Amino acid sequence: MKIVFFGSSEFSIPILQSLLSSSHSVVLVITTPDRKKGRGQKLGASIVKRFAEETHLPVAAPEKLSIASVVEQVKKLGPDFLVIASYGKMVPESIFTLPKIAALNIHPSLLPKHRGASPIQSAILEGDRKTGVSIADVTKELDSGDLFAQIETEIGENENALELSERLAEIGSKLVVKTLEEFCVGKISRMKQDPSQASYARKLHRDCAQIDWEKPAPYIHNQVRAYYPWPSAFTFLVGKRLKILETRLIKTQATAIGNTPGTITDVIPNKAIHVQTQNGLLELIHVQLEGRREMTAFELALGQRLRKGDRFASI
Repeated sequence: MKIVFFGSSEFSIPILQSLLSSSHSVVLVITTPDRKKGRGQKLGASIVKRFAEETHLPVAAPEKLSIASVVEQVKKLGPDFLVIASYGKMVPESIFTLPKIAALNIHPSLLPKHRGASPIQSAILEGDRKTGVSIADVTKELDSGDLFAQIETEIGENENALELSERLAEIGSKLVVKTLEEFCVGKISRMKQDPSQASYARKLHRDCAQIDWEKPAPYIHNQVRAYYPWPSAFTFLVGKRLKILETRLIKTQATAIGNTPGTITDVIPNKAIHVQTQNGLLELIHVQLEGRREMTAFELALGQRLRKGDRFASI
């Protein structure tokens, strides 16, 4: 079967690799255009474009999918399937109606929950105990098509968005090949989503990750996990942005009486910093001060001479 693949992020790569290792043929990879990146603002290709070029796959990176030349390019290939995995843009009807069999959306959530741009981060931020991968029909409405397959997995207590994304990509890579085979032998099933159960994951932006120490410790812990590696949960110290990269909940000590949220309650030698929240203590493990390398929280404490009673700025 001929497949046109759409993707743009790290999540896309294991799924594309799985398709290349299958009996199916990827006849075109479509990704997002080159964008300015880094301090130098030089144009850089998406990871999917670089992978496609390295593996000698035909690749296109159009600014818009709706332009006639792109539609005609896909149409001429006569694909049996479209497979869309973290492409980052809506695929128009003029494209998703072209395959002979189906257009498949590989979405890292248990649809209809967490439709939209940041399903992995939203699942962690909301404290979900499980998530998964769904394979759905592509329609004009965002992530709302009938489900062809779905598999769930537990979310680890300390698992961050990067780790969970990597796991879900591997799950999705196996599930998509299985789903394609079920289509080919006529054993595919279809289940409608319940719109009353739908929720939506907003697009991430940098400032949404600022820590409010007036929140409970579990919420801030989820925030740190959800926003790693980008945009990274952050607070302020001596007027500089401090990224909080890794934390742990302290379950044996609920609070340190009399401390204002954001106050350092303990500096543990060679280990961590404990910080008071609105409800409970949070252990800081790894951090990164603006303009500095990533370091342990204890290294930060030594370098900045932090002591009990010092405070991080809150919102």
